[in-house]
Amino acid sequence: MPSDVRVTIVGGGIGGLALANMFEKANITYIVLEKATTIRALGSSLGLDATSLPVMEQLGLLDDFYGASKALRHFNFYSDSLKTIGKVDFSDLKEIGGYPAIILDRPAFYNILLKNLPKHKILYNKRVLSITQNDEGATAKCSDGSAYLSDIIIGADGAYSAVRQNIYRSLKEKGLLSASDDKAMGYNQHCLVGVSEPLDPEQYPVLTEDYADFEIVIPKSEPFYAIYMPLPGNRMSWAVIQNVQRGDAEKGEGFRFSEWGPEATMEMANFVRHQPNPFGGTLGDIIDKSPNISKIMLEEKFFEAWYEDRVVLLGDACHKVVPSAGLGANLAILESVHLCNLLVDMPSATPENIAKVFQAYYHRRAPIAKAALGKSRQFGKVMGDRGPVSQLIRKLFLGHMPDKLTRQSNIQRVQYRPQLHFLPQISELGSCQPRPQEPRLVFRPSSV
Repeated sequence: MPSDVRVTIVGGGIGGLALANMFEKANITYIVLEKATTIRALGSSLGLDATSLPVMEQLGLLDDFYGASKALRHFNFYSDSLKTIGKVDFSDLKEIGGYPAIILDRPAFYNILLKNLPKHKILYNKRVLSITQNDEGATAKCSDGSAYLSDIIIGADGAYSAVRQNIYRSLKEKGLLSASDDKAMGYNQHCLVGVSEPLDPEQYPVLTEDYADFEIVIPKSEPFYAIYMPLPGNRMSWAVIQNVQRGDAEKGEGFRFSEWGPEATMEMANFVRHQPNPFGGTLGDIIDKSPNISKIMLEEKFFEAWYEDRVVLLGDACHKVVPSAGLGANLAILESVHLCNLLVDMPSATPENIAKVFQAYYHRRAPIAKAALGKSRQFGKVMGDRGPVSQLIRKLFLGHMPDKLTRQSNIQRVQYRPQLHFLPQISELGSCQPRPQEPRLVFRPSSV
């Protein structure tokens, strides 16, 4: 296990903080550079399942996640007249994979990841402006004039990653940047999100249940759909999502809002508040009881280049998926697992060893990320498209899916359950065995 490898993590989001927790256990020297003055946990909610919860158990965080969450049971779908369209059943995920799918709000998620991290290792107000690399390492230079030298820089700084922009500038100068990566990222969804204050459980009896059913209302003609997600503490997490047509999405360069910015929030809230909710009343009733709501622009793109020399990308920085399919957090955490495992096995931070680690990381994770983007697009299309053909697809997909196919889909969902190989392994509790753990990376003795 290396003790002399120095890593700078840029970005204090889900991926960056998850990786920091893993580095703590692996005794890898690191710091986190966060551009904000504090960790921002705005937005709605996040989910984890049996693909990532074994790692949280290895890190000693599983009970914290269980205590702050509810177990997901069903996705229930309704028309705007609240007539049932169908459901997707996730109630067998615990039996299949040993862990339920869970839902919790973003602040709780971040607080859990911050719990065991030394405060002096997270540096705030550190906006990275440039990155330089040489034989001594990679240096991140920040807007306040500070600079941080390390063996490796990991860009976990989101969809508009400053780290990615820096290495892409370098790759373009060398003629190595693909046309796809050089293309501006467009936006694909408008999204209004929030978490309510505690609600009256007599008015919203779903809040008293131990499990969480996602209630999803899909209007026949209006171009948006609403998702309601019960949380602990009698609160309701919710999101209203509107798909953007592909041609309009490609014009998205001018819509670079901050990640969870408040722009045009009230305009969209007033546009959707009349929609009936499944509990009696309207969406506006819940919006009015939500102290902090945000309108955000959501992008999706798979980036082909994930690294250059001593710098590598992780999470949204290298593949941005819209959150409607619930894949983003799991992807970032599992990428952290793979990257941490590879770095633990790296005997020294030579350019040759770093290149080998980054190549293996990309080879293992890029196909999974690309497939997840396809699934996210498919789910968004099923939910967001309008017209008679789309209605028929939803009716068949949601109302007449055989139980056998639903179970097979759930098995596929949690079949991939990697663990940190340097920590005690968690016994498999599910009825369906996972894929074998990834083989360890072998380095030549001469590289030590």
